[in-house]
Formats: sequence, structure tokens, C-alpha cells
Amino acid sequence: MLLALDARNGAVNAGFRAGGRWLSIMRFGADRSADEYAFLLEAAASRACSSADGAAPDGDDAGRVTAAWISSVVPALTPALAAAVDLAFGLEARVVGPGVRTGVKIRTDNPTEVGSDLVCAAAAAWTLAGGACVAVDFGAALTAIAVNERGELLGAAIAPGPAAAAAALRASAVQLPEVRLEAPDRAIGRNTVQAVRSGIVLGYGGLVSRLVELMRVELGGTAALLGSGDQIGRDILAGMDALGFQPDLALDGLALIAERNDPSVDTGRVYPV
Repeated sequence: MLLALDARNGAVNAGFRAGGRWLSIMRFGADRSADEYAFLLEAAASRACSSADGAAPDGDDAGRVTAAWISSVVPALTPALAAAVDLAFGLEARVVGPGVRTGVKIRTDNPTEVGSDLVCAAAAAWTLAGGACVAVDFGAALTAIAVNERGELLGAAIAPGPAAAAAALRASAVQLPEVRLEAPDRAIGRNTVQAVRSGIVLGYGGLVSRLVELMRVELGGTAALLGSGDQIGRDILAGMDALGFQPDLALDGLALIAERNDPSVDTGRVYPV
């Protein structure tokens, strides 16, 4: 069983994969010690090993973690996660970085600036699309990643994520209430909550649509669009010409990278859209 850890600002996504599917994906805070992470990962692994009927997945190694990979954009967090993997499973975790074969060639001005989460998402998006693509991830930061038909990551656009934008708005305008983001029924908000939802959700739809339009032109006119993130991201992409929406595109890419570098890892290769 593969353990894939995607460490972002404010959160760690942990995925357990065997038999060509994710058995479980858990999300943890990014402010824990190695011992705490080890405890949480052990509990999550136990849960992943049980299917709906209580049976373990097929395969000799399906009931235990045999490989662990980390993608981290929080350098201070990486050692704690690596130590947690060692404590919980007695494994040395591999970290996506220089020397790791990702299947994606980085063609930016400064390749070392490109976060491993973007590289992982690009690897999965290009595999799914089978050619040029734009992958939009709705996280703390909204990122749109451009990959050409040769699997080269040409660059990205970065903006505050919808939740971050809503939090900044609330902090700057003291009379605005906290609003749960969801797709509005109309553009003209008849009250404050509706107005904020319209501005954020529909506004971000316009932002993403424009970015994708311009990136497609720069990629040669056609490129598949894929999305990743939570339900609000899915709502924002609704109605756009998108190939699909994956909740955890970076984890999918991390699994592909793990298999590329370790033949014993079985990711199932093909991801449903």
C-alpha cells in the first residue's frame, strides 16, 4: 500500500492507495509534531485497510504501508512528516525534489521555484488529458498550471484561493458577516450573503475562464481543462469546457511519480475523470 503525503500551507493531505484506487484520503492540520502525525497516520492506515464490508483489499501487501512519498511546499514540515512515517511504519519516505523522475519537464525561468504540488498536479493532468492541458487547483492559493503537448510545464498563474479571498474581504470590511461559500442562484445579490457569494464564486468563475482562455492561446489554441479541489472549485468550473474535476490531483500525480521511481508501487496508472 502506498502512502502519499501532500503538504500544503495549513494542511496535509494523506492518501493510501492500493489495487489501483485510493482506499482513503485524510486531511490533517499542518501544526502537529512528528509523534502526533505518526499516531494519526497509523490510525488512518488501519482505516484504509478495511473496505466497506470490513475485509482488507486484495494483495499480500495491501494490509500494510510498503512505500511512502512526500510532496511538500512547507520545508519546515517535511522533516516532521518523514519522521512520522519512520515512527509509524518503519519506512524512509521519499521526497519529491531534485533527482526524482516526475515525467514532467519544467521549462520555467527558475525551475527551483516551482512547488512540488504544481509538479505533481501537472504530472496527473498531463496523464489524464493525454496532451496539452491547463490544471486549475482551488486551494489556499488558486493556481492554473500550463502543460504543453510534450509534457513540459511552461508556467502558472497564482491568485488567492476563494476561501482566502473571502477571509481577506471579511477582515477588511468589518460589517460583512462570515459567509459560507456556495454557488449563488443569481448574480444580483438581494442581501449581503448573496452579494458575497456572487462576488466570490461568480467572480472567480470569470477569473478562471479568462486565465484558461489566454493560456489555451499560448499553448497553441487547444488544451484540456482539469480542475482540482473542493466543492466550491467544482461549482466555479461548472459550465466551463472542462475534461473533469479531481478532488486531489496533486495526490494522483504523487502516486504516478512514486510508481515511476519505484516499480514495486502499483498505482493503477489510469485515473477516472
